[in-house]
Amino acid sequence: MRAYRIKKTAVGRVVAAALGAGCAVLLAGAAQAETFKVEMNQTKALHLAKPVSTIMVGNPAIADVSVEGSKLVYVMGRSFGTTSLVATDSDGNAILNIDVSVTAQDASTVTLTRGTGQLSYNCTPRCERVPSVGDNPEDFDAIMKQVAGAMSTSLGAAQGNPALSAPSEE
Repeated sequence: MRAYRIKKTAVGRVVAAALGAGCAVLLAGAAQAETFKVEMNQTKALHLAKPVSTIMVGNPAIADVSVEGSKLVYVMGRSFGTTSLVATDSDGNAILNIDVSVTAQDASTVTLTRGTGQLSYNCTPRCERVPSVGDNPEDFDAIMKQVAGAMSTSLGAAQGNPALSAPSEE
């Protein structure tokens, strides 16, 4: 009778260990969040398996979304970092829960660090200054003023050029 109890206990331990290992594998798979990568200042399409009604972004300063349909979302990288994106159906059930990782642009981007400040360059085909989060505030503001000046100049030229301006109502 004692031998039976030992055998039963041993079988029970093997079964419990197998169930525990299976549950651990399932929990580990569920705990691993998928990562959706997008480059900063770029947009990437995210196709959803099921229609969603609500999409939430943990930190919209890192990534933002534009909803194109119930199964298509465009994710835009705003700033370096990682945030979460959760999509739910009309009943509030989570359909998607992923991490969005905003990475640096491809190899053409160069960051020069001098002392405590940094300057960013896009080197395609030659290196030119580009505004980037984390740049020295004075340099960042100077580049932004140049961009604003160039935009206002081109808008002024478009308004003054009859070929580029909108037709007038007569």
